[in-house]
Amino acid sequence: MNASSRAADLLGRMSLEEKLDLLSGVDGMYTKGVPRIGVRRLRMADASMGLRDGEMEATAFPASIALAATWSRERAQDYGAAVGEEFRSAGIDVVLGPGVNLYRVHECGRNFEYLGEDPWLAASLVVPYIRAVQAKGVAATVKHFVCNNTDWHRCVSNSVVDERALRELYFLPFEAAVCDASVLCMMTSYNLVNGEYAGESRRLLSDVVLGEWGFRGLIMSDWGGLWNPAPAVTSGLHLEMPEAKAFDPAAIRTMIEEGVISQADVDTRALRVLELTARIEELQLEIPNPNRGRIEEHAGVALEVAREGIVLLKNEADALPLEPGATTIAAVGPAVDPTPTSGGGAAAVSAVDPVSIAEAIVAVCPQACLLREADGGTDEVLSKADAALVCVGYDGEREREGCDRPFALPPDQVELIRRAAAVAGRTIVVIVAGGGVEMAGWADEVDAIIHLWYPGEIGARALAEILFGEVNPSGKLPVSIERRAEDRASAPNYLPPGGELYEKPDYVSQDAIPYDVRYAEGVFAGYRHLDALKIEPLFAFGHGLSYTSYSYRDLRVEPDGDRLVVTFTVTNDGERDGKETAQVYVRPPAALADSVPRRLAGFAKHLVPSGGLVEYRVEVPARAFASWEEGGWRRPTGRYTVEVGASSRDLRLKAAVELDEFRPGGAGGVL
Repeated sequence: MNASSRAADLLGRMSLEEKLDLLSGVDGMYTKGVPRIGVRRLRMADASMGLRDGEMEATAFPASIALAATWSRERAQDYGAAVGEEFRSAGIDVVLGPGVNLYRVHECGRNFEYLGEDPWLAASLVVPYIRAVQAKGVAATVKHFVCNNTDWHRCVSNSVVDERALRELYFLPFEAAVCDASVLCMMTSYNLVNGEYAGESRRLLSDVVLGEWGFRGLIMSDWGGLWNPAPAVTSGLHLEMPEAKAFDPAAIRTMIEEGVISQADVDTRALRVLELTARIEELQLEIPNPNRGRIEEHAGVALEVAREGIVLLKNEADALPLEPGATTIAAVGPAVDPTPTSGGGAAAVSAVDPVSIAEAIVAVCPQACLLREADGGTDEVLSKADAALVCVGYDGEREREGCDRPFALPPDQVELIRRAAAVAGRTIVVIVAGGGVEMAGWADEVDAIIHLWYPGEIGARALAEILFGEVNPSGKLPVSIERRAEDRASAPNYLPPGGELYEKPDYVSQDAIPYDVRYAEGVFAGYRHLDALKIEPLFAFGHGLSYTSYSYRDLRVEPDGDRLVVTFTVTNDGERDGKETAQVYVRPPAALADSVPRRLAGFAKHLVPSGGLVEYRVEVPARAFASWEEGGWRRPTGRYTVEVGASSRDLRLKAAVELDEFRPGGAGGVL
């Protein structure tokens, strides 16, 4: 008997009381089960950067935004497989991740949990991640649906978003998770969307997710994220976590008696819980259990993600790599030791044996002379050093779930950067944070800038390997970093008038005054906004330097059914092997009104040997450059321009192609 048939059989043997009881969780992280007929409880645990559970040790992986900075489907698959193995071996059935909310504002406290500002990049990485997680016999949960793009009083914020922006940007990674990855669970967000709480919106859940996308999995609330019983029960949501509040059995029984819902509606929701349980049991019978607790090999996966996700933003006059045997390094700043491994909140994994930047430098290059502030004070060690390594940024106390953090670094950190730049022979700034920070005021004064993100337990070693040239950096920004906070499209519509950032997390409070977050920029978000208004970013979306140089040639663009096949050659012109992420952007026909100047439509990352070349092949599906018009997708007839390069502002090749009108189907997949 397959999972669906077994679930239907079990449902037929349950009383109404048992069905109602099944619609809410228990003991914080469990479904209730029905012991009388042999339905066990499912155990859940927080995720995104690995297994977060106070009862067991787990690998602390780099932040999800560091995974996004790899631009590597292979790393996403490896990351997902490792997470799935650790959950399975720990006896946990449901991974409460990954998160795919888009990076709309620099300040969002949960940006580190997500996959950047572009929906196509996020979709392209989340699909192999989810498939790999579920191939280990556990369910993935894509979250937080939808438009939870800031954590500032998130339970009273109303995201006001037009339909086109919802479809082309904010829905898209979720749709890919459902239609391309067959994700088993989805979690709703705390905020309102166009006046309705996401978990209480029939339009979002029943009409779009269950109806248009044909989602066959389970939709659960975020923890404590429902408030109004009637809309919650009728929205299409199946499971309230962590306990019954809106889904109180007595209240639902009253709604049945009053005709608000029917017993068939209850059956539908209970059946989804039973189907999930049966499906997980079915998977776990098919897939061997590693049964080894914390799996040591996963540190290697974490290290590879860090190696490919660290982004070299600036490298003036080849300041890096450092000479291992002839460099005195002054390592200063709050992130030197200990080095923050994660932002805070539900995604944070407590690292068992974290490696700090200072420890990693000593381990990777023991012959280097490392000076610390304790060796004579900041100014003294800076004056003695050949190179100053200034490690700044945020940590899990200030960048976390439940609140947002400033775009600007703390003033004392900026002052430290400037002191180092004035004294040291070379100044290298390392940023530890979950997103962009303000750098325009000091970036010109330093020689090199590296974005480490939150590196997990072992990512600092990858940094040391890059500093000394053992690893050639290949990370690319999954976000745009503007010169000024006000250059970001969302800046005028982020905080309400008079609103100020706060530091103590506000998790599920509704005490603050409700306010609208108006997505007035529509689809012109991130690099699309900067391109449309010709605003020069400090560091462009897709930017990332290497210790070698690459050239591009021989672009060919050929229609293949409803797709484009884009091929070109990348040559490594330098003396080091390196991995290059080549990005494909599409410009719509000039005659189209309200079109973004360009949008990411595909990418590929390959190892290109020194002096060698690699032919890249990127398939671009129709949805990658279709627009939402008049209730459906449409790729209009016209002359499209395909651009290929190393970032959204470093485009090396372009070609035009004439395309006929095409209307991509509904639930046929995104990628």
